[in-house]
Amino acid sequence: MTDKLKSNIMLPVVMISLALGLRQMSMTMVAPFISTYCKNLIGYTPLLAGLAVGVFGLMQAIFQIPFGMLSDRYGNKKMMMIGLTLVVVGFVVAYFANTIGLLIFARALQGSGAVIGVAYSWVAGLTDDSNRTKAMSILGAFISAAAALAFVVGPLLRGIMTINWMFMAGAILLFANELYILFFVKDTKNAEKGNLPKGKDLGALVKNRTFVLMNLAAFFNNFIMTAVFYAVPYYIDSVTGQAGMWKIFLPAIVVAVIVMRAATIWADKGHMNPVLTGSFALSCIGILLFFEKSSYLFLLAGTTLFMCGYISIAAIVAINVNNLVEDRYRGTANGIFNSFQYIGSFVGALVTGAIWGVSENLTWIVIICMGIAGLLTIALGKPSEKKDRKESDIQ
Repeated sequence: MTDKLKSNIMLPVVMISLALGLRQMSMTMVAPFISTYCKNLIGYTPLLAGLAVGVFGLMQAIFQIPFGMLSDRYGNKKMMMIGLTLVVVGFVVAYFANTIGLLIFARALQGSGAVIGVAYSWVAGLTDDSNRTKAMSILGAFISAAAALAFVVGPLLRGIMTINWMFMAGAILLFANELYILFFVKDTKNAEKGNLPKGKDLGALVKNRTFVLMNLAAFFNNFIMTAVFYAVPYYIDSVTGQAGMWKIFLPAIVVAVIVMRAATIWADKGHMNPVLTGSFALSCIGILLFFEKSSYLFLLAGTTLFMCGYISIAAIVAINVNNLVEDRYRGTANGIFNSFQYIGSFVGALVTGAIWGVSENLTWIVIICMGIAGLLTIALGKPSEKKDRKESDIQ
């Protein structure tokens, strides 16, 4: 990589990360209020309210691969602009929605802007082996921290504005960031821009054991994340109240980002597998502490340990996927990878919602089992470490 690109790399990485962070926060901060908000809309039924909540994740899972493949053909920046525009339009439609059907349509539009895979491809294309880990860590930290911070920002904003205006606030912030990217962040050139990935490229991905294991790890990690973010706010609300959720999430995020940075550096030195298994174990230990749901200290410690494990896993598997693949099909690879993440989120939400009302303890046991499954996936599957990987492994 040239000295010029090295010196200018972090600003575009931060702006791309900020766009994805704002998108993630805007979506997550309204999520806890959507089901009750739907009761005020024309045509409301509990089933349609559930669809309004879940359609976002479903559309994300469906559109990640098409966006990834099209970014390989037309470039990351163009697809990023299209995806972010869909999200902004979805926010605006949600602001004006007075029927449950229109809100479902708005949420589907928001979900169809499936640009996380494009963002990872773009950031990876801006970097080389010398700074890719740091850049990908920044992107992962922005996305993960934004999801958690949304549980702090959401209740605060809800106290001063309606749900409609929360949608509009998200649209305005994201549109401003989109304009900055449009005019000031340059695209990266894929190796064979203008062509869709070839069949042999897709075959190489499916056959590559490490790529498959990274996708499975991402599935389990996002299953756990969605389940925890579904359940833990109930506990925190009963201890601190909605306005006091920052007392749990803010320190947890600060510690988790520091731990994630150390974990990615250690993994990059050839210790990826023990770091990933340790991170899954850390998440499971944190979840065990949620059985003591009435204690502030247990909730703080549990959330912090879980966030340390979750953010570390999310960053490391994304970095490893992008170290595996070539530029000509990087978007497709990230699309597949992020589809697995959103399928994990979708399944996690469904399973947690189905059993939470039956037994809270059973819910935590299932979530811990998913963490153990992720740990065993890495421990038994033994994905290739970066330093041991050969170019022939992915061709």
